[in-house]
Parts: sequence; structure tokens; C-alpha cells
Amino acid sequence: MGLERAVELAERLDGRVDGFKIGYDVVLEAGAEGVREVARAVRESFVLVDLKVADIPEVSRRIVAAVSERGADAVIVHGFVGRDVVRECAREAPVVVVATMSHPGARRFYDPVCREVVRVCEHLDGVVGFVAPATRPAQVRAVRELTDKVIISPGVGAQGAEPGSALEAGADFEIVGRAVTRAEDPERAVEDLVRAMRSSRPTDGDE
Repeated sequence: MGLERAVELAERLDGRVDGFKIGYDVVLEAGAEGVREVARAVRESFVLVDLKVADIPEVSRRIVAAVSERGADAVIVHGFVGRDVVRECAREAPVVVVATMSHPGARRFYDPVCREVVRVCEHLDGVVGFVAPATRPAQVRAVRELTDKVIISPGVGAQGAEPGSALEAGADFEIVGRAVTRAEDPERAVEDLVRAMRSSRPTDGDE
């Protein structure tokens, strides 16, 4: 999704959704100024920039500072990089820490340290929440056992998670991408998703 579509959706859906997640597609097209353009279109909702920052502390801090200065309310940072990087990022803006992900590689390389990531980052100033995938509700529950901070869960819709499933597992917010961004009628898509979330039932399992 490019900048033009992102701004259009921000204008149309502001106030209808809790927040907007800006990813690499917008930033690679328009640079950090793309964040400013989307943020200008938002009056009521939250602006979360998802760059999954994972570099040395000083570089990571500068990345977060650049998007924070242009209107990001919070930035997603990888947790595996450790306390020092996360702390430096959190000096510039509130951060949401990736605890684990949905893809197969995460099962091998992220899951074994998922709980430790939460424990290490839980009490750092500026850490406002964690990311755990909606496609894997057992991981959402594992993170929820360790924190009272916000949990956001991507993977609803195109990746396969049912609306409401992550909320039932303990998440606070579900991230929905293509089911809205590619919809001919985004407003209707949001209404349908919210309705489904509200009528959802608990799900079992990790798949």
C-alpha cells in the first residue's frame, strides 16, 4: 500500500478504528515524511509506525526519533535485540516490543526467548506494550500471563486469524491489514470486522 492510499484510508477511517499502523511500504515510498502525511490526516485515532526496529542502540534510537518527530504516537521495536536497544528507542517515543511473530522462523528463533523478552522489557520506561500474533493464540496467552501492558495482535484476516480470536486470548487490539486496505468499501469492511469481533467466541489451540 502506497502513501496516497494510506492517507485516503486515514481520512476515511479516522475515528472508526482505534489506530493506524504505518509500515515499510509507506516509509520506503515517501521516507519519514510519509509518516507526517498520514499523521496529518488523523485526528482521533492512534498512529503506530511498524518498522520492527532492530539495529545497534544509537541507530535504532535515531530511527525512532525520525518517525516520532513526524507524528508517530508509538513505534514497534524488536525484542530480541535486548534491553539496551529497547531502552534507547523508548527515550524517543513510546515503543511496542515484538515478543514473537507468526511465521515459521519465529517458532525456532523467537518462541524460545519470548517470555524472557517480555520479562526483560516489561519494566523499562517507555515500553507501552507487546506484539504477539493473532494466528497463534497460545502465544498471546503466554504474553498476557506476564504483563498487564497492552498487547496488539497482527494476523487477522489475510493471514488466517478470525476476528476476535486474539482478543479472546488476551490481546487488547487486533491489527487488520489487507482485509481493509484492499477492500472496495473500507468503511463497510471495518463495520463487519468490528461486528465479528464483538460476537466472537474463545478459540483453542495454537494454529
